[in-house]
Amino acid sequence: MIESSWPLTKAALRYGDLPAIIGDQKSYSYRQYDELARHLSAALGTAGIGRGDRIGILALPSTRIPALLMGCFQRGVIACLLNTRIPRHGLAEQLHRISGMALLVDEFFSMVRLGHMPTLRIEDLKKVDLAGEGVPSAFRLDQAATILFTSGSSDEPKAALHTLANHCYNAVASNLNIAVSPGDRWLLSLPLYHVSGLSILFRCIFGGAAVVVPESGESLEYNINHFKVTHVSLVATQLFRLLQSKNGLAALLRLKAILLGGSAISASLLRQAHELGLPVHTTYGLTEMASQVTTTPPGASLETLLTSGAPLRPDSVMIGEDGEILVRGSTLFRGYIDPGGISLPVNAKGWFATGDLGRFDEHGNLNVIGRKDNMIISGGENVQPEEIEKCLCKLPGVLQCVVVPVEDAEFGARLVAFVKKDEKYHVLQSAMQMHLARQLPKYKIPFTFLNWPDEADTNMKVNRSLLSGIAKKTTGTNP
Repeated sequence: MIESSWPLTKAALRYGDLPAIIGDQKSYSYRQYDELARHLSAALGTAGIGRGDRIGILALPSTRIPALLMGCFQRGVIACLLNTRIPRHGLAEQLHRISGMALLVDEFFSMVRLGHMPTLRIEDLKKVDLAGEGVPSAFRLDQAATILFTSGSSDEPKAALHTLANHCYNAVASNLNIAVSPGDRWLLSLPLYHVSGLSILFRCIFGGAAVVVPESGESLEYNINHFKVTHVSLVATQLFRLLQSKNGLAALLRLKAILLGGSAISASLLRQAHELGLPVHTTYGLTEMASQVTTTPPGASLETLLTSGAPLRPDSVMIGEDGEILVRGSTLFRGYIDPGGISLPVNAKGWFATGDLGRFDEHGNLNVIGRKDNMIISGGENVQPEEIEKCLCKLPGVLQCVVVPVEDAEFGARLVAFVKKDEKYHVLQSAMQMHLARQLPKYKIPFTFLNWPDEADTNMKVNRSLLSGIAKKTTGTNP
């Protein structure tokens, strides 16, 4: 699967001086983007970093990072984008797990040292005298390109290895559903160390649009308005916060597309967005599939938005006999990196078990029920917490809910609900209990309802293990 020219070079030839990367201090046209990527690719070569090498990248968002990534891909270097919120010992452990040979840092992290790991400053790569060092003339679309640590809600993060093909095919499928064209601007509102952020780079290259790097310290509404953004990827919390102010609403109303994912989205929030005429797309995706798997189309009805949409690629999603969502296809990752090498846990027909439960409706739209491993057994009854969460989020004033178990001598486990509320409503525990009692059996009603903790909003996906720990301490059931 050898390609004669790199997609960014093709885009540079086609789009030339059109904007490719836009920032507050620095912007690049497609031609400049390609030139910088080539320079950084050659500079990596002079630093002794070559095809198949794995490197960590620790950097804050900037207009330079997309070009660095493209330079890595041109060189055949495998880039592992590191979570900037992880403590240093955690970063060192992750680089050790992937057998990283070097760490690239920006100015903000220039003093970080991880044991004996060689550290290079990205700024220094820009200044390298290339002295004839060239860029590889051909690349393989199936070459390993990125390592992303999964952001699961409960499990230990896994190191997922992707190829260029995974990212490119996902971007092409996405662009067929959500149009991206020259003149459009997609805000990099999610971090590049998440596949939902990284995928924006590829969508823009294939569509000729510009990636907008937000100005640090400024609000989402400021960045959308200031940079004349047309497309955004948001999680539910971001959308809710934007809807709380006139400026936020004005920013949302100027957009062509809002891709909404990351976690369960309340029906009330989707209803509000739909009534306002916002161009929302709900989606289901996972790191292992290089981002989106199913997504709703433009102009979807509210009924459709309450689902995760239809598959973007044919024969890529099915429901197993036990209700588990299975995926496969050209966007499926190469495998997890572990001490024994690379493992790809698929069945004989190439299906990957996601760990999520779901079903298709009569229109072919996917409804995600919840995580298979979130099942709680209370008093001998099987309880899927997401069923309770979805039901409670239909109550006006409830924005988000997560149900976790705490140990109980009588029932084995009892249910605790964490609830994020709209401040405009005065939602009492009794009202929540009555609302659930009308639709669910008694054993599925939490025995207590706790306020949403601030620390639960630090990640794109809610960490159920974190909330379980808080519930144990709060209810006095800590073992």
